[in-house]
Amino acid sequence: MPKFIIKIEEKDANLLNNDDICCYIADEKSNKSILKQAMSSDKLVLGTNVDFSIDQNLDGVMIRHPIDEKFAKFIKPIQKQLKNKFMGIYCNPTRHEAMIASEAEPDFVAFDVNEDNQEAAKEVMLWYSELFLIQSAVTYFEKIDENLLNLADFVILNASTYKILVDKIKRLD
Repeated sequence: MPKFIIKIEEKDANLLNNDDICCYIADEKSNKSILKQAMSSDKLVLGTNVDFSIDQNLDGVMIRHPIDEKFAKFIKPIQKQLKNKFMGIYCNPTRHEAMIASEAEPDFVAFDVNEDNQEAAKEVMLWYSELFLIQSAVTYFEKIDENLLNLADFVILNASTYKILVDKIKRLD
């Protein structure tokens, strides 16, 4: 079973602290008590933007920004600001974006996958896993191809979807 990165949302009733969860993603709308619990756990907590991550003294940040030829100029000041904190970078599942994102040397690259691009994502993620040592994540959606889950080191999803997916995986075992 893959490792999971859980988005902390306002509607979450409790913090899931299972061994297969390795990280949480939070933003200004995240439930404050759950965020506090996540920060006191042994799991990483990443913010959705640099300012929030620094203000809350989180472990790092998830970067969502257009991946193009100007990305290096955008990311360098952020890396200096973050110093030795963790960084994940979202990108579309294309070889070009994966290469540009990986040049920033993040801790992992998160492929934004949906129903329209999941076939291309399988090919790109297979290529990526063979070429790069940087870990990969995939954003989860209800009709995701199971092969994508197997290609990724991490799956990014919210708490309610996590419960449904884990139940589904357990039933298949």
